[in-house]
Amino acid sequence: MSTVRKYLYSKQIFVFLFFVSAAGTGWLMNKLSTDYLRTVSYHIAFYDSNDMRKIFNVETSVTAQINMNGFLAMRYNITEQNTIRIDIGDKILSKTKNFVLSSDIFQKFSEQLGDGKKLVSLSPDTVFFSRADLQSKRLPVIPNLQLTFADEYMQSGNIILKPDSIWITAEQNITDSLTEIHCIAQKHENLNKSINGTMEIDLSKLNNISVQQQKIQFKVNIERYSETTITVPLQLNNKPDSLDVMIFPQDIEIKYRANITNLAKIKANDFRLIADFNDFEKSISGNLKVKIDAKPKSTLQVDLYPDFVEVIVSKK
Repeated sequence: MSTVRKYLYSKQIFVFLFFVSAAGTGWLMNKLSTDYLRTVSYHIAFYDSNDMRKIFNVETSVTAQINMNGFLAMRYNITEQNTIRIDIGDKILSKTKNFVLSSDIFQKFSEQLGDGKKLVSLSPDTVFFSRADLQSKRLPVIPNLQLTFADEYMQSGNIILKPDSIWITAEQNITDSLTEIHCIAQKHENLNKSINGTMEIDLSKLNNISVQQQKIQFKVNIERYSETTITVPLQLNNKPDSLDVMIFPQDIEIKYRANITNLAKIKANDFRLIADFNDFEKSISGNLKVKIDAKPKSTLQVDLYPDFVEVIVSKK
């Protein structure tokens, strides 16, 4: 095949693929612009704005038929959370009534669907619920920060939360079962300076519960650290009066890390190292484990050399 024929052939292929692609794109755009009737299951969360001490437990979910175009239908699967909150506080409900007609909540349901989505129908015709008195309880907030640090940097002190506890409101059996409330996980990597921000309360596994606030402020102080060593005498506890006991070595080397600010402030007497003679009879090797009885809070990754000492025992 000559060079000219090859060029013409390649050009024809390109033109063919271009028109195929254009036709496919046109077909896809036409399909996405077409209206579709979608059937979606929703959880109903009822509340009474006139009496916030009440909570409503829905005994059944509803099925909604929604008319939307293809673009929304495709996005809907990804971004929508199928929960609708309905205020029934403006309805006259007797103390014995435990249901609401779907037709009564049709308009409020439709208003929460957003632009481009038209509610066609709701089923079943009747939605049942139960009512219960609420209790409030203050719970500590547990941050869920996954932190890694750049070389020679570390967290200084505890994570600061504002507030560090919040009020929750739910039925008594729920409040009695909860001792703390967690935040949604956040990851921060390779940190070399202090950070602050907000965390959201994780309600994904907490049904029929309301919280005082859904966002918590946090601050993590981060400082540069260094490593050093210090020598500390070992204290022998529970030494019997009837025996002469010697330990070797009597001084232990401590290697530790601390931030630059606190490193110079740490002294040998801030540490207390002990060995317990009561452990000697249990020891197969005849050695005693060195234990850290006290250390500065600002220290990090404390290592002892040696971490076992030899014991020599003789009668007086």
